[in-house]
Amino acid sequence: MLNIFNSFKEQFFDVVQKIASANKIEISEKDFANFTVEPTKEKSHGDLACNIAMTMSKKFSHIDSLNNPRKLAEKIISELKNDNIAKIDIAGPGFINLFLKNEIFYDIISQLLKNKSFIFPNLGHSEKINLEYASPNPTGPIHVGHTRGAIYGDVLASLLSKVGFNVLKEYYINDAGSQIMTLIKSAYLRYLEASGEKIEITEGLYPGEYLIEVGKALYSKFQDNIKHKSEEDYIPLIREFVVDEMVEMIKSDLLALGIKHDSYFSEKENLHDQNKIPQTIKILEEQGLIYEGKLETPKTEKGVGAKDFKMPEGYDEKDQTLFKSTSFGDDQDRVVRKADGSYTYFGADLAYIKSKFERGATKFIMPLGYDHAGYIKRLTAATKALTNDKAELKIILCQMVKFVKDGEPLKMSKRAGNFITARQVIEEVSADALRFIMLSRKNDTPFDFDLNKVIEQSKDNPIFYVQYAHARCCSVIRQFHATFENEKLDEINDTVLKNLTDETEIELIKKIISFPRVVELSATTFEPHRINFYLQELSAIFHALWNKGGENPELKFIIKDNLEITKARIYMINALRIVISTGLDIFNIKALEEMR
Repeated sequence: MLNIFNSFKEQFFDVVQKIASANKIEISEKDFANFTVEPTKEKSHGDLACNIAMTMSKKFSHIDSLNNPRKLAEKIISELKNDNIAKIDIAGPGFINLFLKNEIFYDIISQLLKNKSFIFPNLGHSEKINLEYASPNPTGPIHVGHTRGAIYGDVLASLLSKVGFNVLKEYYINDAGSQIMTLIKSAYLRYLEASGEKIEITEGLYPGEYLIEVGKALYSKFQDNIKHKSEEDYIPLIREFVVDEMVEMIKSDLLALGIKHDSYFSEKENLHDQNKIPQTIKILEEQGLIYEGKLETPKTEKGVGAKDFKMPEGYDEKDQTLFKSTSFGDDQDRVVRKADGSYTYFGADLAYIKSKFERGATKFIMPLGYDHAGYIKRLTAATKALTNDKAELKIILCQMVKFVKDGEPLKMSKRAGNFITARQVIEEVSADALRFIMLSRKNDTPFDFDLNKVIEQSKDNPIFYVQYAHARCCSVIRQFHATFENEKLDEINDTVLKNLTDETEIELIKKIISFPRVVELSATTFEPHRINFYLQELSAIFHALWNKGGENPELKFIIKDNLEITKARIYMINALRIVISTGLDIFNIKALEEMR
């Protein structure tokens, strides 16, 4: 009964199955997913609302007594037997609204305290997920522009693990592209600088000061042995060292954000060096999905010669090797090998998808920036082709965040060398604040991250507001133990909970018990921001109750001459503490017991 919504959903389904059976109508398990039991939008409408009569009505349309949603709802109500229901209403076209007795809420709070946690639904059944996130090119430290997708991916991994998925958190090291060549040339210049030479960083190279330390490390390793060598000679010598230095820098930055991956997948080592790209293309060729040809040029009014015309991505006048991506819903076929024989980035994507599937994953999740929206169709097509539709790809687009300080936007250009690193932001606002605020909006919503606001100690700062609620809970519990030295909270006396009768107390209890539903919805919709919103709403109710106690002594949490009422309120506060702590733990944020 810890998840009241699922419990009543099962009861409604059982009742409809009974009605269907009596009328020789077949109901399948698929129908269970087609209706909801959720909190009512208005308090006056009760505690729970169910739309089963509307979603199932077509199955009963040939029966006069059940041929519309309201009639079916009336029949369901007549068959629904539950002592915890105080009243049932039918609203609108056929919503069933339940008014519940407070006893059911007390019982769930008691179970939560005895278990010391909620039991979350096993939605995943150990299904393997490859969640690849926070994978910027290894050409410098993590800057603030990367943090939203990185934090989103990390919290999503935590959330999906909580509901039974087997999640592999993977960092894809893009160490085989042209940007790596730019990085190596830039690092070599810093090596020359470390050797005592004056250097000039030409346009197109990375001028960032973060490469100064890499240059010093190169000089420490090679001394003068590679000075004035040609690119052809020095690149093979220093490539691995420079990339490793960058990857270690990124790992360190991510760790400062509270992020640690399970796997670091090198494109060069795992795909190029092992010839995985041509092997993957050959598999698709054997399926008749690879051909030699050209991408078609547009034949519309805005074709060649029009001012805003753009040639299709990857177009070449010469024949190239293409994947029949359109066979799987893509807008155009995709080039996997260019006319000069080199492989495209998409060719590497194909081999990487195949690797994920071979390593056991059946769900691939990739949070990407909105500038990668064009990848969705091609990668979905590749996943269908390479896994025979046995794996699912989910690409989640994250909007960029604009960081603002003192009313001015912070610049984030790695190539210009004037970007703000994630570490600099962490030093100002803390990793916990950064993690929480990044998920204070839906991931596809742009927003301004005001660094000044995040360090305020006010209700306008969501992480402070939630942490303050938890710290207040801990303070009250400490005060309880100091006042009633011989009382133990792990020995739950269920009967005292009936003393919780104030409307704000009941509102808080109802919010506490809705936590498993919020976690389930967050996991199924891939929207961890729902937990953020929930924790803020939960904290707001608690702070309101705290303020009521300040105005009315009878509503104080600790009443020295009334142990029974005090215990009831301490039980409620302890349940609240457990939920806030669990919610913050999903965000990899430690709940604070004191705030100074």
